[in-house]
Amino acid sequence: MRTLTESNVMYGTRRAFTLIELLVVLAIITILVSITLPAVGKARESARRTKCMVNLKSIGTSLQMYMDQEGKGMLPKVRPLNEGSNENDPSLLDVMRKYTDAAMPFRETPDSDWTVPEPWRCPSDMDSGDAANNNKPLWQITGTSYEYTPAFVMVAAEVLTIRNVQHGVSKAFENFNPALPVIIDADDWHNLRFQTDRRGDLAADVIWDRNAVFYGDWRAAKSPYFGEQDIARLVMDTIRFGGGLGG
Repeated sequence: MRTLTESNVMYGTRRAFTLIELLVVLAIITILVSITLPAVGKARESARRTKCMVNLKSIGTSLQMYMDQEGKGMLPKVRPLNEGSNENDPSLLDVMRKYTDAAMPFRETPDSDWTVPEPWRCPSDMDSGDAANNNKPLWQITGTSYEYTPAFVMVAAEVLTIRNVQHGVSKAFENFNPALPVIIDADDWHNLRFQTDRRGDLAADVIWDRNAVFYGDWRAAKSPYFGEQDIARLVMDTIRFGGGLGG
C-alpha cells in the first residue's frame, strides 16, 4: 500500500504552500525589490545625466561657432534664457538659430506651453517644483532646461553702467581660472535625494548638483559651486576689462 507522499509524487500532485512559507517568499521578494529599485533608479539617472552632458556639449559647440564667426571672440550679449525675449532684447535661443542644426523651442500661442526639442531639454527636468504652474517641467514653462550664466553678469554690468559690457564680461570669463560654466542646468534635478525631499516639502538646504559646459574647451561636466567671492571677483574683472564704470 502506497503512502500519501508516494502517491503525490507518482501522480504529480503538490501540496499547497503553508502560510508561513508564503510569508517567507513575500518577505524575500520585498527585500529583493528594496535592493533592486534604488540601483535601477541610479542607472536611469546616470543615463539621463549622460544625455544632458551631450546636450550641453552640443549647445557649447554652437556657441563657439557664433563667437568665431559673428561674435568676434565675444560671448553673446543677450537676456537670461529663462526670462524670455522681446523684439529689442533677444535671448540666446534667438542668436543660436543660425548655428545649430537642431529645431528650436517654440510656442503654438503666446499662452501655450513650450514645445522643446533636444538639445534644449534635459531628460531629468521632469518636475519644476513650481506649484503655480502645476509642477510642470521647467522646459515646458520657460522653453529650456538650461541657463546662460554670462547673461546675469551682463545684466549686473548694465546696472553698474560699465562702459563696454559685452567685452568686459567676455574677457572676464576668458581669464577666469578655473573655467566658468557658460551654459548650466537651471535647477538641481540630477540629485535624486533632493528631488524626493523637494516633492515632500522637506528640503531645508539647496543641494548643488548641476551639469554645465565650460568656457574655453567647451567641455561638459558637473559644475562646482561658485560662491560669493567668485562672483565678486568676476564682477571686478568685468569692470576692469569693460573700461571701468560709466559717468
